[in-house]
Amino acid sequence: MQSDLLKLIDLQQADSRVAALRAEVAALPGQVQKIEAKLAVSKAHVEAAQAAMKADETARRKYESEIQDHQQKISKYRDQSLNVKTNQEYKALLSEIEQAEAAIRKLEDRILEIMVAADARKEELKKAEASLQADTADNEKEKEHARQQTAEDETALAELDAQRQELRANINDDTLRHYDRVLKLRGSALSAVHDDQMCSVCRVLLRPQVFQDVMRGEETMYCDSCQRILYFVPPPPKPEGEAQPEPKKRKSKAVTEVPQEESSPADEAAAQ
Repeated sequence: MQSDLLKLIDLQQADSRVAALRAEVAALPGQVQKIEAKLAVSKAHVEAAQAAMKADETARRKYESEIQDHQQKISKYRDQSLNVKTNQEYKALLSEIEQAEAAIRKLEDRILEIMVAADARKEELKKAEASLQADTADNEKEKEHARQQTAEDETALAELDAQRQELRANINDDTLRHYDRVLKLRGSALSAVHDDQMCSVCRVLLRPQVFQDVMRGEETMYCDSCQRILYFVPPPPKPEGEAQPEPKKRKSKAVTEVPQEESSPADEAAAQ
């Protein structure tokens, strides 16, 4: 196989590795963003649980303050009831006291509801904080992995770039331009050919002469269909004692033989 073809095979391997590394580097920030988004959700859950507990505490204090106000009113109404002169005034004060006591009972029920819900609130906050702690650890771990992976990939990319430049410097300019053009257009510029006589990428059957030239590897050959540079990959060696299969040959039109007529005894006698 000619040296340019060998270098092109190595170049395509390097270019494929470069593309994979660049894709990996580009994907790492997205992975970090996903874990950060999860972390943000965990933080929001903690903040929501804390806000709910704070709102309950604020409501409880408000209800307690209202209860004190009603108790003060009851005390005032009772003091006033000692000085009333008519039954109508006395009944009016008793009605005010009953209304205040009813309001106190409602407020006490609300405070009790808050106290009952407090345990559930605390459990919810505890779970949210545990989830946040786990997600924070995962976030830091993912960021560290991204930093390390990026550093490793960048080192590998630098080595591959040096290897690529060395290979490209020793390849024929016309061949290299064709390689670059097909690589940009199709994502790969070379295609292996096996004994099935096909371009292994586009699966088009090669012309017999093209296949023979590819097998010899003495010149750069291209696929008529996809324009990729072709190179032959021989079949793996068979165990000793087994015959090595020959490359498949195209079917040719069968030649039909015209059968000769059998001679009769009379014809044979005439011939004698």
